[in-house]
Amino acid sequence: MIVAGHQADLLPWSGFWFTMAKADHFDVMISDQFQPTGYHRRVLMRGTWASVPVVPCGAGTLIGDVRIDPVAAPRALADLVRARYRSSRNWEVRGPRILEMLHDVRTEHLWQLNLSLILGVRDLLEIRTPVTVSEGTGGARTSAGTGPDPEDTGVHIDVDVDVDVSRHQAMTGDSILTLLMDFDDPMELVLAERDEHAEIRA
Repeated sequence: MIVAGHQADLLPWSGFWFTMAKADHFDVMISDQFQPTGYHRRVLMRGTWASVPVVPCGAGTLIGDVRIDPVAAPRALADLVRARYRSSRNWEVRGPRILEMLHDVRTEHLWQLNLSLILGVRDLLEIRTPVTVSEGTGGARTSAGTGPDPEDTGVHIDVDVDVDVSRHQAMTGDSILTLLMDFDDPMELVLAERDEHAEIRA
């Protein structure tokens, strides 16, 4: 079984969807630290940053605790999407579906906005991988040689884990929306892989 995971980012780039499409199970993580200038609240659209306004929060705030205005934030993002992509070749086919996703979102949590869009785009791309949310509340623990775990229950499961690095060959670092709006078959580009046998020259 291939299990993959990623933070709850905003309309992520193609590499996110490559990982999801190749996995048997995909976990969206919301217990990591929020990065105000990271991809949790912003993404490149047409090579320029597009950001969701969030309620100011302190250093160390977790992704799951970041708040948004439930009406203004989706509306602001919809305006950005419309401005950046309405002249695209596939806007008439896919643009209204993205705007409908944003219209249907009613939440005060940034991660729920992002998850709603992730699930909507997953369906649009016809990716069938099940998605769960990891909140970091009592899940599996990993020992890193720090001594005995005081919460160790004495129950252990032996699992062989191989770590794999993505072989995705990205066409752009833009949001997945660029591939959806510019190409008739965006999954062809989502599934593109680097040639592992290509010679690397300095």
